Amino acid sequence: MTHGDRTVEAFLTDLAGEAVPPAGGTATAVVGAAGASLCEMVARHADGDVRVDGSTAQTTLDARRARLLTLADADAAVVDALFAGDGGPRERKRAVGVPLAIAEACGDVLAVGAAVIEQCERPVVADAVTGVFLAHGAVRAALFTLRTNLPTVADESFVAETEQRAAELEAAAATAFGQATDGVDG
Repeated sequence: MTHGDRTVEAFLTDLAGEAVPPAGGTATAVVGAAGASLCEMVARHADGDVRVDGSTAQTTLDARRARLLTLADADAAVVDALFAGDGGPRERKRAVGVPLAIAEACGDVLAVGAAVIEQCERPVVADAVTGVFLAHGAVRAALFTLRTNLPTVADESFVAETEQRAAELEAAAATAFGQATDGVDG
């Protein structure tokens, strides 16, 4: 069963349980998916289609939500492998690559969420702002996990490329978050 197929209660019970996984990365992906869902819902209430990079916000956010739920499963698999003793170079890179992918997908949610907020009116825009807050938190959490796991990778080229990509994602997320929340009271 995938994390997308589980009840919220079952997921939270497992998250609080003794077994690992699920863990922080899995939760981060689920939170990012929740943020995407909120922004998608608000986009449905906009006057006309909210378009971003040639696609509708709804289409992009739906795809990111699905991607994030897939990444929740991927994170659980990586954590399971690491706790089972498979801490080889491939798994160590996956322990960095999955949070990087989560941060990328959540960064997309932030950018699209900013467009949704710009084109929608109160009171539904509050739900998109909540979605953006969730996605922003998920980006930050994913990058923290990435940076925590990165020192375990011996491949210097991989480490340098990943550090560069993480810095770019962090800057883009900060910009999108600022755009999304600029002028929002609260």
